[in-house]
Amino acid sequence: MASGKIKLNSEPKTGFGKWMVYTVIPQYSNNVQGLVYIGAALLIIIVGIRGLGTLASELAIIPSAILDHEGKLNANIVMMALFLEFFLLLILALVTFFTPEDISYHKDGQEEGGAASAHSSASVVNVPKGVSQDLKNELEQLKTVTDQQLKAIDDFVEKVNALNRKLTKVQLDSIKALQEMSQNITK
Repeated sequence: MASGKIKLNSEPKTGFGKWMVYTVIPQYSNNVQGLVYIGAALLIIIVGIRGLGTLASELAIIPSAILDHEGKLNANIVMMALFLEFFLLLILALVTFFTPEDISYHKDGQEEGGAASAHSSASVVNVPKGVSQDLKNELEQLKTVTDQQLKAIDDFVEKVNALNRKLTKVQLDSIKALQEMSQNITK
């Protein structure tokens, strides 16, 4: 802090935070979201059935075990669905809270020594010098091969066009010869 710059520290400070960041989130964050959606779907169905009132008892698809004595959906079932969705949303909130921030949002972060942070720009990639030279050489070779292939294709197309012109001339000569023969025969 002597330089007056704030250094962003995204490391969790508690054991629970470390457990969430390094164990739960990488392995189970998608599962938690899936469970929340399942809970929401279940809650929508249960509240919808509750809204049907006594009509719910007349539907064959709804088991009579979840209906009360009036033929409506039992209020305890609705409360269980509400509490289930509440706890699932609470778990999702914890997972979201402990999910590390994307460092690329913090554009002003600087590493010690005044060098720009590797995360300060999403479009800049640090590539070792030897690797970048190898990549450049490979791309130049690829361009050379591509140019050679395009030239070969152009030569082939030109040969096909020349052959097509010869065939057209032969066909026209044949048609002309047939017309002359036809005229000679009719005389």
